Amino acid sequence: MARWRQLILGGLAIAALVVGLSSLLTQGPRSGDGTTPVGEEVEPGLTLRDVTLEQPDDQGRLLWRVKGSEVTYSANQQVAFITRPDGELFQDGEPIYEVIADTGEVRENGSVILLRGNIVATGIKNGAILRGNEMEWRPQDDMLIMRDQITGTHPQLRATAGEARVFNRENRMELAGNVVASTVVENPQTTPWLKLQAQELVWFWQEERIDSAQPLRVEQFKQNAITDVVTGQQGTVNLADQLVQLRGQVAMQMLEMPLTMTSEALDWQVAEEQVTVNQPLTLVHPENRIRVTARQGRMDLAQEQIFLSQEVVAVGEENQARMTSDRLTWDVNAQQVVAEGRVNYRQVNPSVNLNGARAVGRLDDQTIVVDGGRVVTEIVPN
Repeated sequence: MARWRQLILGGLAIAALVVGLSSLLTQGPRSGDGTTPVGEEVEPGLTLRDVTLEQPDDQGRLLWRVKGSEVTYSANQQVAFITRPDGELFQDGEPIYEVIADTGEVRENGSVILLRGNIVATGIKNGAILRGNEMEWRPQDDMLIMRDQITGTHPQLRATAGEARVFNRENRMELAGNVVASTVVENPQTTPWLKLQAQELVWFWQEERIDSAQPLRVEQFKQNAITDVVTGQQGTVNLADQLVQLRGQVAMQMLEMPLTMTSEALDWQVAEEQVTVNQPLTLVHPENRIRVTARQGRMDLAQEQIFLSQEVVAVGEENQARMTSDRLTWDVNAQQVVAEGRVNYRQVNPSVNLNGARAVGRLDDQTIVVDGGRVVTEIVPN
């Protein structure tokens, strides 16, 4: 007989007497390891009804307690098959999850519980609710594994994935396989929210942080419409501070401007609508065919203004206009630029070459005024 405890309910008063009669009942499968072959039915061994099973650790603290409408033991008494399991999972003697499922199994002397079908695992302390079709609880490893059509809800996050691994002591959940997670807001129609997509995400719910060592896509929704999309090879999302940090082949699409940005690093303060880029970046306005590069920059998404510095190069592709400067302020909505510091402006038709300390104008229609300091104007006839 396996070492887990049996608490017999529903009129079976003495467990030992029932267990002692097990040799008179029909025996289970003959497989030595107690596993159930796929597609084969388990022959009933010892069968008990309205039973509660529980497993203590070496200190006598409960690891789990599961009640079933029916429990059937394998022939070697090493596996218990449970119908309609309903129970609790414990950590350090305290319940941390309530679980229900269609069927379950207790294996490896009570060190592993398997649940299948319509599983609901409710976190008593962390507030998470996980649903799926396969669950594995390994209390000695502090690991709960959920598989097959995983959905999860929490006051911070809603998510779907192929698999979830929960490490309760570390307040960590690992999600893998086509992960889609959305931040939770009171009213999505009035409050912006984020949608995250990756193959793997690690969520630290106590720290309110999500990490991804894999390519990550983050979308912002306002009134349930996408306004901004950013991707990178890896990233971190701080839910408490609403800070998105992406690294490696970063690309951002600002759909309302419209504007695209590429770089190797990006910090996005979502609530303040501020984007900071401390790496070389490239900005492209596809409608007006304007391309701007710089060593670093900052974007104010609310005001649609961009502030660039160090080796700034702005090119109007429509008329082959090119302007270089130390600093550039770009009002995207008005399409006006203000360049400062060692300004040089060139255009092809008509051919113009202007140098000065400051320039104001538009690159898309070649209305640039250069002033300040010593201005040198060079006009080359056609």
